[in-house]
Amino acid sequence: MIPVAGAVRLGERAVRGFRVPVPFVLLWLVLAVPLALLTPFLFIAFVCLQVDPLESIGALFRVLGALRGTQVEVVNESVALLVNIF
Repeated sequence: MIPVAGAVRLGERAVRGFRVPVPFVLLWLVLAVPLALLTPFLFIAFVCLQVDPLESIGALFRVLGALRGTQVEVVNESVALLVNIF
């Protein structure tokens, strides 16, 4: 299943910081329009490169599904950034 939400925590290392929930559903809706416009060009590219389009789309959904549970932490001397995808 594609991740539908995440959280970003940003703040100073010594202070707890603040957490911002990110609904990915809105992101998927925004990206749907450019993807719909690019679809004919993608299929032309698939035909030219002799790649199975259904297999490629399936691989993309498997990669997006594997993002669930990902945690990314970036720490500097003064600032920390934590991204959770769930």
